[in-house]
Amino acid sequence: MASSDIKIIEGEEERKAYLSHLLEDVSTFEKMLANQDFETGITRFGAEQEMVFVDDHYNPAMVGADIARKLQRNNIVTEYASFNIEVNAPPLELTGDCFRQLKQHLTKDIELIKKEAAERNADVLLTGILPTIRLKDTALDTLTQEERYKQLLKNVNLRRGEHYEFNIKGIDELITRRNPTTFGGCMTSMQLHFQAEAEDIVDMYNWSQLIAAPTLACATYSPVFLGKRLWHETRIALLRQTTDTRRPYSNVKNEEARVSFGKDWVHKSVAELYHDDIASYRAFLTKEFSEHSMEKYKAGTTPKLEALNFHNGTIYRWNRVCYGVTNDKPHLRIENRILPSGPTLEDEIANAAFWLGLMKGMPDKYRNLQEKINFDEVKKNFMKAAKLGIEVQFRWLDNKLVSVQEVVLDELLPIAKKGLEAANIDEKDITHYLGIIRKRTQSGRTGSRWMLQSYQELLNSSTEDESWVAITAAMLERQKKDIPVHEWELADKQEAGGWRNRFWYLEQIMSQSLYTLEENDVLDLATNVMDWKNIGHLPVERDGKLVGIVTRDSLIKFFAKNDERSSREIPVKEVMVTDLITAPPEMPVAEAIKLILDSKVSCLPVIRDGQIMGIVTEQDFVKVSHHLYRELNSIDDTQGEQ
Repeated sequence: MASSDIKIIEGEEERKAYLSHLLEDVSTFEKMLANQDFETGITRFGAEQEMVFVDDHYNPAMVGADIARKLQRNNIVTEYASFNIEVNAPPLELTGDCFRQLKQHLTKDIELIKKEAAERNADVLLTGILPTIRLKDTALDTLTQEERYKQLLKNVNLRRGEHYEFNIKGIDELITRRNPTTFGGCMTSMQLHFQAEAEDIVDMYNWSQLIAAPTLACATYSPVFLGKRLWHETRIALLRQTTDTRRPYSNVKNEEARVSFGKDWVHKSVAELYHDDIASYRAFLTKEFSEHSMEKYKAGTTPKLEALNFHNGTIYRWNRVCYGVTNDKPHLRIENRILPSGPTLEDEIANAAFWLGLMKGMPDKYRNLQEKINFDEVKKNFMKAAKLGIEVQFRWLDNKLVSVQEVVLDELLPIAKKGLEAANIDEKDITHYLGIIRKRTQSGRTGSRWMLQSYQELLNSSTEDESWVAITAAMLERQKKDIPVHEWELADKQEAGGWRNRFWYLEQIMSQSLYTLEENDVLDLATNVMDWKNIGHLPVERDGKLVGIVTRDSLIKFFAKNDERSSREIPVKEVMVTDLITAPPEMPVAEAIKLILDSKVSCLPVIRDGQIMGIVTEQDFVKVSHHLYRELNSIDDTQGEQ
């Protein structure tokens, strides 16, 4: 979807014109398949590397569009969010030292981008989802201000409404109606393309569907979004909901979202995928098309199939068949969109070698999969892999239940090795990169497991926000060393850096584990909750909006004047403080301290749009002061030693 002239279809004439081009392209494509017009005898592959920018506090840095404009490179392009960018590696033949070549190409471009980022006080991080993304980083002004992105956002908003509910459940749960259509800019991936022989494309595509679950399970790196621990590969759920154009509560026809694993095997022709996409998904977007593909084909010229490729680019299958033309010769590719960016280039090249080896080495026993395993089981495998990562079990051939370790170590790695050997890949590269997959799988240490384990350890001595900052800093440091993730040490609290990185804004120190009351709840409930949870402040809500707060001081003042009524009869609305001093989550801590001193209150409810997001108390400011004092004292000790 790189075209800059896309627009929303307006009126039936535009729709008819679009469908006319699309249906003609499908007919042309089918004739080309029947006539075996596609390139044979060579296996190429390609890669699309997405990445995020972080500032010197490990927060998103909105510099992507500026850097892309500055570099003016055809293979370095903007992405949906202005804190992302994409590098397109040149197509390579799958042979010899191609993996070292791929790494050299990516390293060269990433270093070029990093140099530009450094001039803007930013750095480059490879990760599926940046752990330090906050809600403010998904506001409209964080999107790349290009027309194609505006049209994509406008289209989803027209179909779904601007504030539909967004829900992902994992260890934690994310439920929000804020900015869901802009969440699409929060994900980055490493997309791979494998050029397949047309005569094998049906079996190859079905094979790519079967192996999607195990290849994802041992490569997950996106377990957190907006501070919530969700799926091991949260990108899968996030992208599905972000691009969904189905109207809420209307999918009684069992419709698929535009991001989909698919509904069935391919049976006879890959044209079935295009048939299904056209029949199942209404066209909402269009652009100018310069060719009539059938006329061009009959004249002996290779058509571009512009409308078919455009429509294919609006349906985000996790494995997608793509049509392309190289040196005036058409070819077919299978695009793998399931893998996250990172953790390191070493990990990514290993993931690529594993998947490409599997594609090249597909054994004959895995042909005709539509006759050997139910598609719903394969789809279920994929969703379980995204949710649970390397700890999951799959339903495999012969209805056998297998672990990730069993299927990867005993079955798939030997297949990948044979595939790479058949492609004449250098033996030392086969051993090195498949060795990374083997060790990662044996240890169970994927990027997601590393992040979650680090978080659990850090919570013993750090706040939630401080922990994610430390994890992000550790990710960046280890990425620079290019050490595979299975060798990483867990993140350390000190890696979060100075207090500016950890305690600058209220959202970094506020408590989000809140206990709240309704205004008609009895006072006895408030006193018991305060006692049980050892807290001194209870927010009071009405219809989800903050209307007051019960504090220990307000209780003391009330009972000093009212000693006749039972606390089991008194509603909290008679006791709560309604003249509230509140603050937004983006308020600097220094300003908040001044506000709390000037106002002579004991806490600050942190709110956005009238809804409480957290609370900061005097005790939280004492903790910050303690950390700051220790840090300053450490600096003084160091200077004294000098």
